[in-house]
Amino acid sequence: MSRPRLTALSFCMLVALGNSAMASGGGEEGGGKVPAIELSKGVKDMVLHPASGISDPVPAIRLNVTQFSYPGVPERASCRTVIRVENGSPATIAFYTLIRTFDGEKQPLGTWMTPSGKLAPGESSERLYSCKIARYMVLDRGSAGGWPNTCHIDGIDRTPCPIELTFDVNIDFLPDSAPAPGKADAKH
Repeated sequence: MSRPRLTALSFCMLVALGNSAMASGGGEEGGGKVPAIELSKGVKDMVLHPASGISDPVPAIRLNVTQFSYPGVPERASCRTVIRVENGSPATIAFYTLIRTFDGEKQPLGTWMTPSGKLAPGESSERLYSCKIARYMVLDRGSAGGWPNTCHIDGIDRTPCPIELTFDVNIDFLPDSAPAPGKADAKH
């Protein structure tokens, strides 16, 4: 999918997410009026650095997570999450991250494993998942087999992983885990 089409799709998804409260009760008798939820701002172009001490970071890897919901459709049928990984680096990469999602009351909803698959320079991968509408998320840095702890660069297992992620997501970080300004490498 081209960059302009992805941007337009992301905008449409954000508009649809604004109607997600309606979608969660829509189409069912006795659904009643559901209070509107606050719209997520998410983050754009947040750079997440590998572990300190890495002398040769692999930049230009973008992880994009977009969640959307179709208005007027029950949540289980309408909520979708698109996870896209783009490899703009000169290396062939393979890694995964764990993302934990939470509702508006900060109760856990689920854990998402976001695998890149093996991506040569210039390649990207995209996956579509069903979901429950999340208001907040946390990027889990404690996964032993995932980023930033391990990954594959040019077919070689690297521990710690030298990938520097640029992160775009339309879900807000859980307030207790949000980075301070200028501290994008804080624990997410």
